Amino acid sequence: MTSETVSPAAAAADGRQRSFVHRLNFRFSPGGRYAACLAADDRDPAMYPELWDLTGPEPRPRAVRTRDGETAASVPLPTDDGGLLLCRSGAYGSRLTFAESRAEGGRPVEETELIAVRRGGLRLLPGTARTSTLVLEMDGEGGTAVWRLPGGAVPPEQITRVPHPIGGAVWLDERGHTLALAAADPGAGTVVLDLARGTITSLGLPDGEHLLLAAPRGGVLLTAAPSGGGYRLGVRRLGDPAPTVFPDRLNAVEGSVAPLALDPTGRLLALSVTRRARSHLLVHDLTADAPGEIELPPGALHPMAHWSDAGLHLVHSAADRPTGVITIPDPSRPRVLAATGEHWSGWASPRAREYPAPAGSTEAVVYGDPADDPRLVVALHGGPEAAWQLSFDPLFQRLAAEEIAVVAPNQRGSTGYGAAHREGIQGVWGGPDLADILRLGRHLAAGRGPGRPRPMLYGASYGGYLALLAAAAEPDLWERAVAVAPFLSGRLLYEDGPASVRNLIDRLGGCEEIHDDDLGPRDLLRLADRIRLPLLIVHGEHDPIIPVGHSRRLHERLRRTRRADAEPVTYLEVPGAGHDPLSDIGGHAVRERVLGFLRGGQDRAG
Repeated sequence: MTSETVSPAAAAADGRQRSFVHRLNFRFSPGGRYAACLAADDRDPAMYPELWDLTGPEPRPRAVRTRDGETAASVPLPTDDGGLLLCRSGAYGSRLTFAESRAEGGRPVEETELIAVRRGGLRLLPGTARTSTLVLEMDGEGGTAVWRLPGGAVPPEQITRVPHPIGGAVWLDERGHTLALAAADPGAGTVVLDLARGTITSLGLPDGEHLLLAAPRGGVLLTAAPSGGGYRLGVRRLGDPAPTVFPDRLNAVEGSVAPLALDPTGRLLALSVTRRARSHLLVHDLTADAPGEIELPPGALHPMAHWSDAGLHLVHSAADRPTGVITIPDPSRPRVLAATGEHWSGWASPRAREYPAPAGSTEAVVYGDPADDPRLVVALHGGPEAAWQLSFDPLFQRLAAEEIAVVAPNQRGSTGYGAAHREGIQGVWGGPDLADILRLGRHLAAGRGPGRPRPMLYGASYGGYLALLAAAAEPDLWERAVAVAPFLSGRLLYEDGPASVRNLIDRLGGCEEIHDDDLGPRDLLRLADRIRLPLLIVHGEHDPIIPVGHSRRLHERLRRTRRADAEPVTYLEVPGAGHDPLSDIGGHAVRERVLGFLRGGQDRAG
C-alpha cells in the first residue's frame, strides 16, 4: 500500500497519442464579440487561457500563454476589444489582472494587476455592450464591495458596498445604472442596486420567486417560483405591478430544463433541454407561448450563452468534437444545425445503449465493444443529480483509443429520465442506484465470457462513493477500481461539507441510512474491510466540495484493516488541486496515472 503526491510536471504525454482537448470556464465579452475559456491537452501539462474571436463567419480560437499557467480556479473574461481579464483564486486569496492577450515570439503575455485581496474572494460581472464590467469583492466581513473597471489596465474604482454576501447579479438596464442582486442566502429576496445613487431597494418579486435572466432593452424578467417540489418559469416586466405570468406551454416542456439566454428584446428565450443522454436547444416565444427547436448534433449544451443583435452564441460539445463555441445568427427560425468545430477521424463516436436493470432498464453511453475489447471500465458520474451525455470526454476518448471499452450508465438518481428516475434514490443513497450498477456489472461480466478480465470501476465525487460501495458489495465482480474525490457517507459529508453540499443532502435525504439488506449502512469506513480489489484513490488537496480528509481517513482505515496478502491500494493527493484533480493543476500527470492503472499496471505513468 502506498501514499504519494503528484507534482504538475510528474509525467510527459505520449507524443504518439492524439491530443485530447479539455475546455472549461467559458465566458463571453459584454458585447459578445469574444469568448474565453481555460484549455488543456495531453501534450501540455499546463492549463492556458484560450480566446475565441466571434466576429467572423466561424468562431476562431487561439491559445494565450500566461507566465505561470492556470488552474481550474482561474476565470478568464474577454473584453470586446480582444483583451483578457484573469481572475485567479487560491490559498493566497484572489487577484485580478489584465492582459492584452497577444505576445510576440510565443512569449507569455504581459499582465497588469488590477486588484488583489487576501480574504474573501473576487467575482467578475460582465457589463453589457454599453456598460463597464464590475468586480464583486466578498470582503470577509459579511459584505460585498462593488468595483467598476474603467477598461484596459486602468485600476478599478469602488462605487459602493452591499452589507451582505451576493449569490448572483443581473443587469436591469442597458446603461448600467441598476443591478439586481440575489443574496447568497437562498431564503433572502432579490434587491435592486442603483449604482449611481448607491441605494438598495426591493425588486418586488413575490416570496420564494427568484430572478434568473433579464432583457434590459425590453424590460423583461425571467423568474423561477417553487411548485410541487420543482420550479415554474415565469415572465414579468420590470416595474410592472401585474402578477408574474407562468406560460403553460413553457412549463410543459419535457426533460431537464435550463434557461440559457433571453434575446435583447425579451421576446425569445433559449433553453437547454436534456432528455436522456443528449441536449436539445429550444427557442421559446414568450409572447405567444410557442416553442421551436433548433436541431443540434447529438451532444451537450453547457450552461453559458450570450444573445446579442449578432446572434446567439452557445457552448456545445458533440460526441466526437471537443467543447467549443457555436453561433446561430438568426435563432428565431427553426433549423437543423450542422456539426461544426474541430474534428478528427480518430476520435471515437459513443452510442447510447439500454441495459437490463432491477426496475426496467438503464441507459448508458458506450465507447468501444464491452464484450470483446481487452478491458472494460464502468464509469459512474457525480452529482448524484447529473448524467452522462453524448458529448466529448477526453478521458473516455483516451481509454477508447487504447481499446479499453467504457460503459457510462445513467442509473437511478440521474437526470434526464423523468422525475421518478431522478428521485429514485431520495433517502436511500447507495440503494437503488447501487442495485442498478451491480446488475449492470453482472450483465457485462457474463457478456465477456470466461478468460477475459472482469469489468473495472471508475467514479468521481458521488460516483467515486458509489464505485467503492459496488466494490464492497460484490468484490469478486470487479477487476480493479479508481475513486476520484469520494466521500465516506452522506452523514459524514454533512458534518464537514460546505453549505451548498449540506443543502443538497437535506433535499435528497442523503443522511438517511439503509438497514434492510446484507450490506447495511453505506459508510465506507465500516465497509472498508470488504474492499479487496486493487484500488487507486485520487483527491485534490484543496477540494472545496468534498474535504480531502474523507480520502485520507479511508486510506488510513484501509491501511490498518487490509490483510498483508491483499491487493495493493494507492492514494494520490494532488497538491493545489480542487474537486476535479484530473482537470486541475497537475491534472495531466494524474490522468496518466489513472490511465496506467486502468491499463492494468499499478504505476505505469509518472
